[in-house]
Amino acid sequence: MMDSANSINRDTCKACGLCAEVCPMKIMTKDASEGISFRPDRLPLCIKCGQCMAICPTQSFVVNGLSYSKDFFELPDPLSSADMFFNMIATRRAIRNFKDKPVPKALLEKIVQAITFAPPGFTPIKTEITVIQNTEVIRKALPYMIRVYDELLEAMNNPLARFFIRQKVGPAKYKTLKNHVVPLMKSRLPELKLGKEDTITRNAPAMILFHADRNAENHETDIHIALTYGFLAAHALGLGGSAMDLIPPAVQNNQELKRMLSIPVGNHVVASMILGYPKYRYQRGIKRELKSVLWI
Repeated sequence: MMDSANSINRDTCKACGLCAEVCPMKIMTKDASEGISFRPDRLPLCIKCGQCMAICPTQSFVVNGLSYSKDFFELPDPLSSADMFFNMIATRRAIRNFKDKPVPKALLEKIVQAITFAPPGFTPIKTEITVIQNTEVIRKALPYMIRVYDELLEAMNNPLARFFIRQKVGPAKYKTLKNHVVPLMKSRLPELKLGKEDTITRNAPAMILFHADRNAENHETDIHIALTYGFLAAHALGLGGSAMDLIPPAVQNNQELKRMLSIPVGNHVVASMILGYPKYRYQRGIKRELKSVLWI
């Protein structure tokens, strides 16, 4: 027998209660006599995270809209040691110097696959990505990005324009512009314009843009998690990458760039990752400390 919407196959369900345990919304309950049942008041809260289906040993639980064959895969045996993971995150560096060598599409596809494993806050998935594997497109985009920052410097020199920029971006982002972006661009724009250096795309052979409908809930948090998964995947594949915070605002503020990079109308470009084969090999890691750690 099957219940409607989210469903339980009563013929195969062993009433182990694991689905009820892992459900973040506690939609199911376990009763000694009746087995697993739904709380009608909480059924509408289902976020289709798939936790219940991922843990069910008999594949008896089905979330409406999800399928065991289409949406799930069997997990490999757990790694016997955490050393591999900690070694990977300890050896990852932000890479901004790349070999003049294209990144094979097969590796980019693996990075995209890794990004799909990034957990969202809640469904549906809002994250969209644009993979730029054609290096010439990145080179063609750079002058438009330079123009955006040239116009920003002009605007920041105008008290009225500064006021409106602060109102638009908010106090925290305005501080970043004033204290970091503006001094950087004042120093670098002359050489950028002459083509003597590339502070923005770093001559990367490939790039991934992360974007979403600007009105989508929680999309910025989800994208930053997805970006992290992309970094780790790139490192595991022998590639290097770096988040370039200068790229998303440039794309956001230039219609030609949006067109060139196929950003859907209404989407907000949140993050970017430049990618390539590292030109140099680092000999040691960098120790960092959090601003504070409070144990309670």
